[in-house]
Amino acid sequence: MDTLSRLLSLYTIRTSLDIRCELAAPWVLDEPPSEPGSAPFHLVVDGAARLEAPGQDGVLLRAGDIAVFPGGGAHRLLAGDAAQAQAVADLPAAGPLRRKGNGGDGPGTAILCGRFVFDDGARRALMQALPPMMVVRSGGFPGLHALVTLLQHETADPGQAPRPGAGVVVAQLSGALFALIMRAWLAQSATTPGLFAVLADRRLGPALHHMLASLARPWRVEDLAAACHMSRATFARRFTQLGGMAPLDALTRLRLAHAEVALARDARPVGDIALAVGYQSEAAFNRVFKRHHGVGPGAWRRALK
Repeated sequence: MDTLSRLLSLYTIRTSLDIRCELAAPWVLDEPPSEPGSAPFHLVVDGAARLEAPGQDGVLLRAGDIAVFPGGGAHRLLAGDAAQAQAVADLPAAGPLRRKGNGGDGPGTAILCGRFVFDDGARRALMQALPPMMVVRSGGFPGLHALVTLLQHETADPGQAPRPGAGVVVAQLSGALFALIMRAWLAQSATTPGLFAVLADRRLGPALHHMLASLARPWRVEDLAAACHMSRATFARRFTQLGGMAPLDALTRLRLAHAEVALARDARPVGDIALAVGYQSEAAFNRVFKRHHGVGPGAWRRALK
């Protein structure tokens, strides 16, 4: 399994694709801040729109472009003269999503709107490693572009009768969206300190790969530095700069994320899970887990039921 797949498999990220907006300029969509753990996204499938957010430069989005707000910040999408914008309202829907439209008569734009919902572990490890606003252009990424094209087809209003199975198809396609966006984002830019920045760095990436491939190994900083063909001091300094944490702190986060998945999904004793993620005693694992979660692994598991 590749490193990005291993990393994303440790966390629960749900995709909710809810609305298809079919708008004619002039129009405005004002999006308020989202609740913690929720990252709104907008996927332009036809036409164009301008994206504005506090503290960010305005961005022109065209068909195939995706904007994601990992921090859930307020933002605005618009086309034409905002002062003349026609009100956006619900439209009759025969397809799998709610539809919204307006009474404008200018150039048309179609946008799919939804959100990525992160569990607590993903919020700590992934959302904080992403910038407040991400814009990904799918044109240079065949897989992502193909997915956008399929979503455009499946969510377009079919007329009188909905396409058979469209709801399931859209749900399954949406489930792959975050991974494909992250693949493109890592190729384009990953400058926000965190695990994604480490993964995108050619020199440091092998360290994250080795950690994820063998969480139970008693890693030392010098072992990870050697895997990256760097001195211990240079490796530790660069990892901390890019990762926003020391190498062994990152290892602890990854071990705990793997432990959370195991505690939630299988019935193995806590001691067995502790060994599987690199702790030689259940007591040591309990101390680390409680320090990060406020409760021990047994209580954490019981609270899930």
